[in-house]
Amino acid sequence: MLFNAASAMRSVAQINSLMTVVRENSPENPYAVLYGGRFLSEFQNLIVHAAALSRYFWPVKEGHRWRGVQLRQAFQMADDSPLRARGLRNGFEHFDEQLDDYLKDGIVGHILSEYIGPFDEPSGVPVHLFRAYYVDTATFQLLGNRYEIQPIVKELARLHERLQKMDKSGSMFGREVV
Repeated sequence: MLFNAASAMRSVAQINSLMTVVRENSPENPYAVLYGGRFLSEFQNLIVHAAALSRYFWPVKEGHRWRGVQLRQAFQMADDSPLRARGLRNGFEHFDEQLDDYLKDGIVGHILSEYIGPFDEPSGVPVHLFRAYYVDTATFQLLGNRYEIQPIVKELARLHERLQKMDKSGSMFGREVV
């Protein structure tokens, strides 16, 4: 779990670092240099590791749900945690199937594999984005579905801090550790 949380937090740090650098060095078109996959790939890494953590706390199979109950209690993880939401997680984990469904009826308009920048309500010709990050709203979009990133990052940071404390105390559960 610490591996997943640490990897997700490294992606958060990388995203923040990239955003700071581009804003300072490219004020006329700051987001153009973020294209090419790395920036959005950091988001994908963050989400994939958040999804892995979600499966610890909310196992899908009935025979493993006892583990989720114990972990949620040990880490004081609420049932309304942003890590529990499965829409974005499933979007990445089943991207191939979701893409099939997205394209099955045919689409017209502008098709972009990625977009990074402010949200702009399309007018006229439809715009289809496979992956997008709206910098002004901190929203990630995957095949037409939008997800707030900040609540996920906040919960990941809280969990990461607790896992680090637990690791330093010999990997033992206990309320005094978390």
